[in-house]
Amino acid sequence: MSKCGGFSLGFVTNHSLLDGRAAADMFQKLATICRGEGMKMYVINNDRTSIRARVPPQIKFPHKEYIKQSEVSSLCSSFIPPPLSPCVLQTHTCRLFSFTPEMVNTLKDKAIKCSTFEAMVAHLWRTRTKAVFNDRNEDSSVLFAVDVRSRLCPPLPHGFTGNAVVTASATAKVAELAEKSFSFCVDMVKQAIEGITDEYVRSVIDWLEVYKGVPCTSLSGNIYVSAWWKLPFFEMDFGYGKPIYGGPIMGGMDDFVLLLSGGDCNPGGINVWIGLERGKMERFMSNVFDI
Repeated sequence: MSKCGGFSLGFVTNHSLLDGRAAADMFQKLATICRGEGMKMYVINNDRTSIRARVPPQIKFPHKEYIKQSEVSSLCSSFIPPPLSPCVLQTHTCRLFSFTPEMVNTLKDKAIKCSTFEAMVAHLWRTRTKAVFNDRNEDSSVLFAVDVRSRLCPPLPHGFTGNAVVTASATAKVAELAEKSFSFCVDMVKQAIEGITDEYVRSVIDWLEVYKGVPCTSLSGNIYVSAWWKLPFFEMDFGYGKPIYGGPIMGGMDDFVLLLSGGDCNPGGINVWIGLERGKMERFMSNVFDI
């Protein structure tokens, strides 16, 4: 959802067709038409043969970050959300937390060397774990999307339009996340990203061909973090000026977290959108800015 002044625009895309990067490109092209600039020529490559499954499939890694289609019916997932019911609206709340550039840099300085994404994912994973889990011996997992355009051999061609992300995950004991250093959490996230190699992506594609399914976020309080702040949603002018907000309004699940651009109100910063049960949200709020 993008709000431009007093004018709101809502968009729905299907991950079977487009990932965030491809969807943002499509919206930008639509915006040029809405501004009266007409159609422009762009390089678009929608050839999916380079990311199709192998024959026969060669599943070489365990893919615990996904759940089989046969098991989805008995579970909920952010990728197959239920309708918003009155009980969900009564028990859950959604909030936006603004991290200034100074806060982000403070987090990054706590680790030896890491990216903004790695620092934010590690911090939110640890903070949410404290708010959601009661058993210190349980496993807590964080999942997130990794763009594989440049990770495949050969890389996907310029202008590739489709779904070119796979899910990476990191898992640790609740006690470890609470007691070990912030660098430990960051290193877990780093290792998950580094594990997304060409061979791993091919194995994911083959697994999804055989079992179908979606990212497994709803087991044991797992969390899925999606980074939108680098996507140009805050730059999209449909003829009414740039938006003052770009992101969801409400979600039906509490396992999905979005990293959004800080926009004009928090230039250079990151806004974190999260939904939780009210009691858990209170616990989350008490620790989220403990950096």
